[in-house]
Amino acid sequence: MNIINFISYFPNEQSCELYLKAHREKQGIHCKNCKKSTKHYWFSTKKVFECSICRRRSSLKSGTVMENSNLSLHTWFAAFLLMSATKKGLSCMELQRQLGLKKYDT
Repeated sequence: MNIINFISYFPNEQSCELYLKAHREKQGIHCKNCKKSTKHYWFSTKKVFECSICRRRSSLKSGTVMENSNLSLHTWFAAFLLMSATKKGLSCMELQRQLGLKKYDT
């Protein structure tokens, strides 16, 4: 995917949430409490999945590399695009500059 396609496909945070939700549902959501993939219900107001057996709630980011991050999904998706778009790779400092992040540790 090139940058033009990315901008049209993911124009805002909501489009990233819908894409990730559909991908997670297709793949199957793994409950950390039950230790297996079970049926989950989606709560659109809180944007979380709830296990039908133990009622444990998990966010869209849980179980991914984005789990403990405060960055938006849109920022994460842009980072994934930048990392995969270059043949030679991308330094952390360049990624920070391109995404407009304030801190290096992010």
